[in-house]
Amino acid sequence: MMMKRFYCFVLRLFALAVFGFAAFSTGCTSVQVSDDTQGRYRVGELQVFADHDFATVVTAVERGFKDLGLFQTKNERKVIEAELTARDASDTLIIVKLKEVSKNRVSVKIRYGLTGDLAQAQKLYQAIEKRF
Repeated sequence: MMMKRFYCFVLRLFALAVFGFAAFSTGCTSVQVSDDTQGRYRVGELQVFADHDFATVVTAVERGFKDLGLFQTKNERKVIEAELTARDASDTLIIVKLKEVSKNRVSVKIRYGLTGDLAQAQKLYQAIEKRF
């Protein structure tokens, strides 16, 4: 009886250790988005900080969608936050979240597809950056 409890305890401890390792090993990765822009890629989402005012970034995202031939499906804009969604030719969902963090500094988060596609997200940000 004691050995059975001990084995159950060891098994639970092992499962907890595996879960903890998996949860904390999904850190972010620094990526080069363009020649002079660095971003972070974490859990399928590319995050970049744009040094422009909020209205300019929103307009740049809308124009970047058009430049890549994406169909914009939603533009939910608030005072300092916005969420824009689009779809590409293969009906992949693209979500861009914007948040003004300070004057002339906006957080841009891009999720291309449900699981995230870094290469496509970088391509979209480069199209957005051209419109600044």
